[in-house]
Amino acid sequence: MSLDSFNRCREADGYIYELIDGVLCVSPIPDPLHDFWTTRVRDALQAYAANHPRHLNYIPAECEVVIPGRPGATRPIPDVAGYRSFPETLPRRWDAVCPIVVVEVISARRSTKDTIRNRHLYVLASGIREYWIIQPDAEERCADLTALSRGTGRSKWRETTVPFGETYTTRNLPQFRLNLKEISKR
Repeated sequence: MSLDSFNRCREADGYIYELIDGVLCVSPIPDPLHDFWTTRVRDALQAYAANHPRHLNYIPAECEVVIPGRPGATRPIPDVAGYRSFPETLPRRWDAVCPIVVVEVISARRSTKDTIRNRHLYVLASGIREYWIIQPDAEERCADLTALSRGTGRSKWRETTVPFGETYTTRNLPQFRLNLKEISKR
């Protein structure tokens, strides 16, 4: 499917539509457990952005990430994204900006997309410095974090596993602290 055709499509309620290598990928909307963690992480990033606008200045409700160098147009939709230099004049399309951080919360129905496919896609977007994968436990209100990060000019991810209750920090977001146990109580 061409990008123009994709942009003209009408979506049916209850599904998420992504264009990956020119192929339309359709997923069901996430379950409540997924939404719980997505909301908590988005809130943590918004609180950080309010106090550190030089490092993070926009957390959209939804966005597309443009992935260059693929066989066809590729536009994954992360669960959460954060931008460092989002322009004051709103761009008309997502290809004008790139997030510094993207977050995917694993859903049982879509785990391969988040853990394998997107790991390889997001590394191609040179502006992305952090890719966080949150793995919720369906039985309890807990989750583990896999943080993939890289510095400016680096092309490969450095992977850090952060068990539930431990705190993640990163040079890419100075003074940011993410403890999934703490934010699960809010």
